[in-house]
Amino acid sequence: MSRLANHLLVYVILGVLVLAPLGAILYEALQPGSGQLHGIALLQLGVDQQFLQSLSGTLGMASLAVLFSLPMGLGLALLLYFFPPRLTPLWEALILIPFLIPPYLTAEAWSLLAGPVGMIEQLTAWRALGATLEEFLFSLAGMGMVMALHLTPLVYILLRAALENGNPRLLQAARVHGASALGAFRLGILPLLLPALAAAGLLVFLDTSAEFGVPALLAGYAGVQVLSTSIEAATNVWPVDLPKASAIGLILCALGVVIWFLYRPLVRNNEGRIQRRAPARRVWWSILPISIFALIGVILPLGAVVAVSLEKALSVGLQGSNFTWHHYHHVLSHSSSGLSALETSLKLSALVAVFGMASALLAANLVRRGGRIAAFVDLLATLPMAIPGVVLAVGMILFWNAPWNQLPVFGHPIILAVAYATGTFPFAIRYARTGLAQIPARLEQAGRVHGGSPLHSVLRIQMPLLWPMLVGGATVVFALSMRELVASLMLQPAGVQVISTYIYGNFRQGTIGNGMALSVIGIFSSALILGLARGALLRR
Repeated sequence: MSRLANHLLVYVILGVLVLAPLGAILYEALQPGSGQLHGIALLQLGVDQQFLQSLSGTLGMASLAVLFSLPMGLGLALLLYFFPPRLTPLWEALILIPFLIPPYLTAEAWSLLAGPVGMIEQLTAWRALGATLEEFLFSLAGMGMVMALHLTPLVYILLRAALENGNPRLLQAARVHGASALGAFRLGILPLLLPALAAAGLLVFLDTSAEFGVPALLAGYAGVQVLSTSIEAATNVWPVDLPKASAIGLILCALGVVIWFLYRPLVRNNEGRIQRRAPARRVWWSILPISIFALIGVILPLGAVVAVSLEKALSVGLQGSNFTWHHYHHVLSHSSSGLSALETSLKLSALVAVFGMASALLAANLVRRGGRIAAFVDLLATLPMAIPGVVLAVGMILFWNAPWNQLPVFGHPIILAVAYATGTFPFAIRYARTGLAQIPARLEQAGRVHGGSPLHSVLRIQMPLLWPMLVGGATVVFALSMRELVASLMLQPAGVQVISTYIYGNFRQGTIGNGMALSVIGIFSSALILGLARGALLRR
């Protein structure tokens, strides 16, 4: 493949995945709102009380998620850095598991735990405790806490990396010169952590403001409106108001882009080199706070999901005679829509993983050459990270369902693959760029000197060295595609379901057992695939 063909292919891919939906949203937001002949929907939002309430709810939920997740992530990072317990990798894995659980599933699990006659009340008979937890869960603070449980692992990863990149001699020097333990921390560690804390806070704020599943399940009971559910309502509730949905999406997108531009330099400045330090003394008491987080973020939610998937009737509760495998038999039967949804998700996710990593490799090769065009391509490739999924879904509806667009994509399952590929492209290109950075340039130069074409260089030099990073990136893309909810809800064709929409639909219809059974199958199948891929990489 020539360099020109590589460039054209990358432009087409990014144009279709990123620029086309964004352009469609911008055009539609400048049209009059539904039922109005004049004006611009974007400007009309300024006097729309429902929009102002949704904006307030979004900012409040995101701020509370930051407020809850930063102390938890900071505390866990400091504990495992300064006072690690025995079997540290095991405890660290428990801290990271909540990020693998879709947040809408955590919200539903906690509603089963803390709801009326919930599992906590059944097991403890403390009615007051259950009522208190229920009141907290179905509130703005409860929604923020659910998102904080999901995103605390991200905060932990950023802060732990900042600690590892720091210089432990600064702490020792402060203590030698008479500073107290707290003073040494303030002088030697805190300045190194502040950029990472700011970056983590922005990342949590960005992710929470774009979240759809948690508000969709809890906001109605909490009496709260947020922007993501307002966009979905404007596209699914009659009369459909696409200009209003686009205008709200543009506001949410602008918020995400601003936060993302603030976030990038903080992460770049946080890059450093891991310093050697003396192994910290193992202590037993540090497992107590880690266990509390694991109990709230992992054990109780997953326990609730597994228990409900085995219950005949939810109203009977946790009794031996009430347990059955019926929901698993039903979901895995040949005539079940659950099995069909699982198969569709597996096929689409595998397709997106292969296509996404191949496209990311092309884009990464272009970015690697440097220059202004490369910088622009890098910007486009990572921009979907700042764009909420609900906004991308609206853009795809507008672009692929436009009267002039005759391509048979909208209304076909392939539209879901396009949405998944767009949302996961930033992760794919990061893995491809990291892999390319590890290949010495002289290897490819030697191939060219001996007459090898660019395609020969990719197949015979890059691929044998890159495949571990490509496999790692593909597994991440696969896992993220399996759990995607909002784009699946808004774009799925009639008669087609994926695993996330099947689970969400069963929650809303009250057939919770089937949804929970498929949730368990989805979580463990994704974990199995990730584990097999990691095992293959480690054996290499």
